[in-house]
Amino acid sequence: MRQRKKVLPHLPAAPVLPAFSTPQTVQEASGSSQQQEWELIIPTGEIKKSSVDLAPRISALDGKTVVLRWNGKNNGDVALNRLAELFLEKYSTVKIVKSYEMDKSINIISASAQNSQRITDYLKTLRPDLVIAATAD
Repeated sequence: MRQRKKVLPHLPAAPVLPAFSTPQTVQEASGSSQQQEWELIIPTGEIKKSSVDLAPRISALDGKTVVLRWNGKNNGDVALNRLAELFLEKYSTVKIVKSYEMDKSINIISASAQNSQRITDYLKTLRPDLVIAATAD
């Protein structure tokens, strides 16, 4: 039988055992020994890993569409507005799209896979060559 936690009457609390620990033999108050098994539980759950292909890198910005994305945190829009000015000074043919001015419903911290997908789907409709996101504070 597997036990997640067992506190014996003569112990102040369950011992903290390292993740690599093996089952411990504990001497009970009656004098008999009892084998205990401890299981390390990670509350965040299992991590599912998958690989993705990287987007191809662009070699120049001239004539490209740069979409700026802001998650609504303080001053992120200020930083992106300044970045837009700098890009336009250096690359006169770059097209700057401020997504945060177009659809204010995406100016959020996504906080869920569903919101992340909704934001990504919207940004794709803008046909960017490059997306730059700012969080700021």
